[in-house]
Amino acid sequence: MKKLLISLLIAAFPALLIAQDCGFYNFSKGTVLGYQNFDGKGKLTGTSRLTFLDSYSEGNAYIYKMRNEVTNESSKEQPKPVEYLMRCENGEFYIDMSSMMDPAMASTFGTDVKVTSSELSYPSNLSVGQTLPDASFSISSGTQGVTVLSMTIDVTNRVVAAKESVTVPAGTFECYKITYNVDTKMLFKISATAAVWMTKGGGTVKSETYDKKGKLTSSMVLSELKQ
Repeated sequence: MKKLLISLLIAAFPALLIAQDCGFYNFSKGTVLGYQNFDGKGKLTGTSRLTFLDSYSEGNAYIYKMRNEVTNESSKEQPKPVEYLMRCENGEFYIDMSSMMDPAMASTFGTDVKVTSSELSYPSNLSVGQTLPDASFSISSGTQGVTVLSMTIDVTNRVVAAKESVTVPAGTFECYKITYNVDTKMLFKISATAAVWMTKGGGTVKSETYDKKGKLTSSMVLSELKQ
């Protein structure tokens, strides 16, 4: 669940756009973005390394193929790299939340699995005070029409809260700060708030997640940028 939440907080990273402007996501083939993940006390828990693999047109949209390689500091057996697709259409970028799911987590739901999801969207231009659409994801498994196991994630109240200068290991960037709520329901409900800092043409620079009492539980920073 934690890996999935981190994946949802990270925005996607497409290629250099040919005919459309997606604003915050202008990368060329072969671009690599590396991230360090920390717990609430600042201890390194793992890394994420995103590589842009390819792009192609599909109707009015551009489709981007990405590979995410994740390491976990507390595990000897590391997750396998995950490849997924994202799209840019009419100057807006969309991330299908189901494409962010860790395959290892999906396997715990068995074979008779039903997945429904909406898309996280990011317009090419942001402004302080702007609100962004909600998004959701759900997965369930069952037998003979009876649900045995299910999980739902709702991302709501997405607001462009501020414009700030942010310094991370990869450098200093002018960013828009987007805040939102994340509610995860499985055996019980977990409510959290989060913030992500995004830079024009560079994607996600930093993210933070807090519990319902406002205590920092995890963070992520951009540590590597190769273009």
